[in-house]
Amino acid sequence: MRNAWNKKWTSCITGTGFGDDVWLFLNYILPGKLDAARNSLIVQWHYYQGRVEEILNGWNSPQAQLAEQALRSGHIEALINIWENDNFSRYRPEKSVWNLYLLAQLPREMALTFWLRIIEKKHLFAGEDYFLSILGLDALPGLLLAFSHRPKETFPLILNFGATELALPVARVWRRFAAQRDLARQWILQWPEHTASALIPLVFTKPSDNSEAALLALRLLYEQGHGELLQTVANRWQRTDVWSALEQLLKQGPMDIYPARIPKAPDFWHPAMWSRPRLITNNQPVTGDALEIIGEMLRFTQGGRFYSGLEQLKTFCQPQTLAAFAWDLFTAWQQAGAPAKDNWAFLALSLFGDESTARDLTTQILAWPQEGKSARAVSGLNILTLMNNDMALIQLHHISQRAKSRPLRDNAAEFLQVVAENRGLSQEELADRLVPTLGLDDPQALSFDFGPRQFTVRFDENLNPVIFDQQNVRQKSVPRLRADDDQLKAPEALARLKGLKKDATQVSKNLLPRLEAALRTTRRWSLADFHTLFVNHPFTRLVTQRLIWGVYPANEPRRLLNAFRVAAEGEFCNAQDEPIDLPADALIGIAHPLEMTAEMRSEFAQLFADYEIIPPLRQLTRRTVLLTPDESASNSLNRWEGKSATVGQLMGMRYKGWESGYEDAFVYDLGEYRLVLKFSPGFNHYNVDSKALMSFRSLRVYSDNKSVTFAELDVFDLSEALSAPDVIFH
Repeated sequence: MRNAWNKKWTSCITGTGFGDDVWLFLNYILPGKLDAARNSLIVQWHYYQGRVEEILNGWNSPQAQLAEQALRSGHIEALINIWENDNFSRYRPEKSVWNLYLLAQLPREMALTFWLRIIEKKHLFAGEDYFLSILGLDALPGLLLAFSHRPKETFPLILNFGATELALPVARVWRRFAAQRDLARQWILQWPEHTASALIPLVFTKPSDNSEAALLALRLLYEQGHGELLQTVANRWQRTDVWSALEQLLKQGPMDIYPARIPKAPDFWHPAMWSRPRLITNNQPVTGDALEIIGEMLRFTQGGRFYSGLEQLKTFCQPQTLAAFAWDLFTAWQQAGAPAKDNWAFLALSLFGDESTARDLTTQILAWPQEGKSARAVSGLNILTLMNNDMALIQLHHISQRAKSRPLRDNAAEFLQVVAENRGLSQEELADRLVPTLGLDDPQALSFDFGPRQFTVRFDENLNPVIFDQQNVRQKSVPRLRADDDQLKAPEALARLKGLKKDATQVSKNLLPRLEAALRTTRRWSLADFHTLFVNHPFTRLVTQRLIWGVYPANEPRRLLNAFRVAAEGEFCNAQDEPIDLPADALIGIAHPLEMTAEMRSEFAQLFADYEIIPPLRQLTRRTVLLTPDESASNSLNRWEGKSATVGQLMGMRYKGWESGYEDAFVYDLGEYRLVLKFSPGFNHYNVDSKALMSFRSLRVYSDNKSVTFAELDVFDLSEALSAPDVIFH
């Protein structure tokens, strides 16, 4: 249990920006418990005897005594040098971390000088929130320098500081860096007067990056209703022409907003060698001159904001040709070493990319962390978020679930969270809406014309696409091109077929487990959402018609009113195969077998057999576990006493709602209740032997950390929770 707790505690404090040393300082050193601090370090490094000896000797080492003298005399440079060169500090230039909690206890002037020197030397630090809350605006010079070194990490800190010195650095971020634009926007709108006071003079200086950044930040204030404040600040210069000139700039139309200096084309810009955008009207490729104009407009891109002329371009050109052009541009940028100053070539994918672009970009994103390009992978996630198609969000969700890189999975989940918040949805509700149509709303989407050969696709119970030829013979694999195939139709049909097969396989891997979880956790949908997400959705309805659905009153979402299936024609039919109407205010969910009577289950089973419907998951045949009256009245379940299961089987329960984390216990969360399954002898999560046997010890239910009886639990919830251990300990 101790190792698991240490792991969770370390993850917690690391996730909030602190390291183990910070916790040590807060709990031992600051209160003066030096002996306890030493003992804590010895426990932490018990497996490394050399390190233990360092700790034992370090407290009274010459370096420690010199450090104390330097601290008492206020000799900051000496103290920094001692710390950097002392073995006990474990100093590494690229990973040295200063604890600002401790620093804040020094005399104010010494602390401020220390703070500035730490930033100048580009050391890392922890506890900055506490430090800055103590020293306030006096710490601003160091904070400005830290912002220039580490803008991503420092930005959340400067949100608390209203200072004109920060206005230009923030405006430059607003102009250039898409990843930090939300924070830059937040600061500008939070401190409008500071922004205006600092930036209005810059607008009228010689055209430069700074003047353009200033104007963009002021334009944001103007667009967000701060025109009166801007006029008030402009009039402080006591010149009538300042506000009129500024207002004219702020009121410029979208087509007039572009950089004063147009960057020249990079060396990799060779559009004549790439796929050309084609016009919608006549299918003709755009001219070479037009390509150069497109390139100029793309180079106007600032901080992820595209020139409005590019949106107009999208209305004249075929979308798939713009996507192909953007991919060739991106490829050329990568081959040139992906220069950061030409990042617009990467961002163009978010403007012109289509579903195919989203798939291809995802392949690259998944590979980049292994190639040492983690920052580019995160930028790729941002581009997927900005793409205006459902496939991009599907791929983002896929990365959050399947990427080998844990940081990449976490970043993808954060981007998805932003999308969900922007739409006012939970993660589950967003996932419902991430299922693409795969083009199945087109009647010809499942037909593939190779010329002399024709193929069609159907989907099996697992939503896997199955290919048939014109003689209705099932194909073992995707057909290959032949010499007698139509030279134009066949390649296009093959590409479309491969794309459908890949997308359908990926979507089903996410959709079916979510439906399984929805049954297990009794999720409910409104009737309107049920129609949109399941009945009328071209892809999801394929699985909707293979399930039994329940109708529940809005005020009692656990009480089954009726059960039905969705017929091929879209009708809702009960167990007697009779059409029924659903109440407008009803909730819909996947019906649990324990909710249905034995007669109803039997009737639905016969209907499914008659219509040869194969369910995508176990529903009528679901394993159910019911307790005896004595077991229900007890707070401990011992029915598997004397039984054993392997570690591999226990770990498999994580896919059924159980959570590991303790050496000898798994937990199942039921809201206000928790089920705790104990086994022995337990196992180390860092060194798992999947074949090792674990003996069942007990299973208890808790509420508010107090043991309660199983009778308090919902019978359906309990059955779902117990089905997994019932299998492995049976």
